Amino acid sequence: MEISATGEKLPCRTGSIYNQIATAATARHKEVLMPTSRFTMTAAPAVETAGDLLVLPFRDGTPMFDARQVPRAVADCRPAKKAEMLPVRLSDRKGERTAVCMHRMAGDGGELVREVKKMVYTALAKARELQLKRVVVALGASYSYLATAVQEGALLGGYAFDRYRKKKKKSLPVVLICDASPGALKKGAVVARFVNDARDLLNEPPAVMNPQTLSAAFEESGVQSGLVVETWTQQKLEAERCGGILAVGGGSAVPPRLVIGRYIPDQPKLHLALVGKGITFDSGGYSIKPTKSMEDMKMDMAGAAAMWSAACAIASLRLPLRLTVYCPLAHNAISGTAYNVSDIVTTRSGQTVEVVNTDAEGRIILADAITLACEEKPDRLVDAATLTGAAVVALGEDIAAAFGTDREFTGDLIHAGADTGERFWELPLHKPYFSQYDSPVADMKNSGERWAGAIGAALFLQRFVKDVDRWIHLDIAGPGCRTGVLDHLGTGAKGFGVKTIVALAEQLAK
Repeated sequence: MEISATGEKLPCRTGSIYNQIATAATARHKEVLMPTSRFTMTAAPAVETAGDLLVLPFRDGTPMFDARQVPRAVADCRPAKKAEMLPVRLSDRKGERTAVCMHRMAGDGGELVREVKKMVYTALAKARELQLKRVVVALGASYSYLATAVQEGALLGGYAFDRYRKKKKKSLPVVLICDASPGALKKGAVVARFVNDARDLLNEPPAVMNPQTLSAAFEESGVQSGLVVETWTQQKLEAERCGGILAVGGGSAVPPRLVIGRYIPDQPKLHLALVGKGITFDSGGYSIKPTKSMEDMKMDMAGAAAMWSAACAIASLRLPLRLTVYCPLAHNAISGTAYNVSDIVTTRSGQTVEVVNTDAEGRIILADAITLACEEKPDRLVDAATLTGAAVVALGEDIAAAFGTDREFTGDLIHAGADTGERFWELPLHKPYFSQYDSPVADMKNSGERWAGAIGAALFLQRFVKDVDRWIHLDIAGPGCRTGVLDHLGTGAKGFGVKTIVALAEQLAK
């Protein structure tokens, strides 16, 4: 037998990589977050310093900075009509370069905020291209409210996961010349930290990040943030009748887990429960996926990473809100002990599920976690999962689907997402579609017809929501698994959903 990083015995597999898991995971926990840009703000005017890239932002051709904030030689610069990140001066001093770039933007409100974040991301890339050492951005008093957008562009746009690359991407600092209140920046730093923490977990290969090591990572970050953390091992899951989690995780050499985090401040406004799907790798089981469809399945735990990281941020910010987060963790593998098509699974709720597709596994582990959450009768319940390809077909990779039983609460979440730059679109809980899930041998099947697959999956989960009137299901399969560039977020995991849940919690705590 082998001993894991958490002290649990693992079955020995001759010739497998599992004897490396504990060592790799322990090494990961000793490291800090993957590097990103350091952000600072000052009210002092910019001076030409060797190695700097000075960015002059314009909105529809009008400067967004004050002339006194920048060197006199560039204060009167104007961009071309369609110029974005256009160098206007590049000079060498004692072998080191200095550059000035103009960046033209348009729009207002949320669109302008999004463009500012992208501007910083683009500036960092330009600075590396020109072999510069620092990015400096100037914002005038009338645009000081965009300081948090510059901060996010630096802290999230400067992130890169290159732990396993010999050639690392250079981390460049970002300095904002602006006279803005630092209060919002403190909150922004906390939220960005946990978004990047979620990205770290999602970007790790499944040989390193599995139910055992992910639960250890959750325990570590949760305790540090002020959560009271409880981890259910296989034995506890059996004792608590969590048949869904056990079935899906039964084929892996690394047993499933359920991690629960609780935050109870003095005089909380209400009780918010969060549930996140944590499939650390999804082969599809015996309903095996094609190879191409498995490439990003280490990110099938994006719901758990987002909800746990959001919970850590909420606790770190000390919001006056009672919070409980549930993350069922399993590796959907193929082996002699894996669950089969035609198996009947008994969930914690007592409801039975006929398995007609082992690749529709996320909803099965969520069933147990949602039941547990409802047993505590929270005032609000939100679950997040990379659940269906149908959601991606409907909305693409930029937008997540939202299903809710309370229109006002669902609207609050969608607006919270819009305020933070994360996009959601409401889809209906059209109950007649659930007839596709009728089973002759169990209370329901775990999959239906091809059409309206995201709605059917949401209706499946709704069968397990009891005694909670305000529930939202988020199908984040698109942005949650997206690896290409998205606005100011570079390649790899996005940590999608963390910012939205924190913003929603702030609203509920008022």
